[in-house]
Amino acid sequence: MKKRIEWIDIARGIAIIAVIIGHSLGNYFPGKFANFIYAFHMPIFFVLSGYLYHQQDSKKLMKKSFLNLVIPYIATVCLELCIIIFSRIVPNPILAPSRAHSIKEFAVSVLYAAGADTQIGNHHIQAIGALWFLIAMFLGIQLFNQIMKLNIQKNGLIIKGSLTLLCSLIGIFSARYLTLPFAIQPALLSQIFFFFGFVVKKYQLINKFGTLLIIVSMILWLIDSQFNLFGFVNAAAQNTWLAILVGMLSSMVVIKFSILLDKILNFSRTIWLKRLLKFWGSQSLLILCFHLIDLDMVQIWPVIVGKFSVVSYTFAIVCGIIYRIIFASAFAVSMPRIPLLRNFYMNRQYPLKNIFKK
Repeated sequence: MKKRIEWIDIARGIAIIAVIIGHSLGNYFPGKFANFIYAFHMPIFFVLSGYLYHQQDSKKLMKKSFLNLVIPYIATVCLELCIIIFSRIVPNPILAPSRAHSIKEFAVSVLYAAGADTQIGNHHIQAIGALWFLIAMFLGIQLFNQIMKLNIQKNGLIIKGSLTLLCSLIGIFSARYLTLPFAIQPALLSQIFFFFGFVVKKYQLINKFGTLLIIVSMILWLIDSQFNLFGFVNAAAQNTWLAILVGMLSSMVVIKFSILLDKILNFSRTIWLKRLLKFWGSQSLLILCFHLIDLDMVQIWPVIVGKFSVVSYTFAIVCGIIYRIIFASAFAVSMPRIPLLRNFYMNRQYPLKNIFKK
């Protein structure tokens, strides 16, 4: 396997924990803190993917990303279906799905694969939840690869950048009228963030992103957080242009912070934190999938928040966040020891094709 870039894993680790926090704020959502988190926690994944991008054969890329993104999507919805069926057979207060009211409704939601509820005629289609990210990343990287492979001799990068912006604009404006299937609109929106990450790598902008730019970015990020919730899933914000700008700048701030952490957490008393952030980052997909199972199918978080609210609601939310981090992390730690399931979620380490060989 290729050697991992440690600061990228740290950045992804920060981002996936921010995702869990953003989904666990209870009555504090929506709010300024949620706006602050949502400004970067989705954009940075696409920025980092753009940073790591290199042109690839279309068929090979599709196969690789299908195994690493779509297969985990399928595995996760299958696990959720098992929980739904179990909860019907054995009603209980813990495994009690909050998203799917029927198996048919859940099946339609899975097939439509949209992150937001939508209405087609008289039919209401429920959102699949944050699993939209896997489908959007899959489609987004295919589209970005096709754009970057265009053989344009003159002003090639400018034209390609313009095409990614055009795709993002199509995603933004179309989402105002209808929600397309297969997370198409966030996949279109992601193009500008893929391209930004690519440009950051090509021109080594991380080294040029100095103190003044960090300060300006933080000021804009704080201004944005006062009113602007960036809903990446439906390509919407009160001020979309500011949200996109802040999505890029806040990602750069987190990247610079991650590079700093990579350097300063090497001491014996702090190395554990670096290892933890790297683990969360390297297993961010696994953590996302099992966090979503917990979010939509398990009712432990409401119990924790309810019990600890007698002390303080803020304290209860903190306890709920800690629980959700531990829940998802525990499955990420255990997955290498779970035959078959690990092939679906960790194809790089445990290729799915090995099952068929056996």
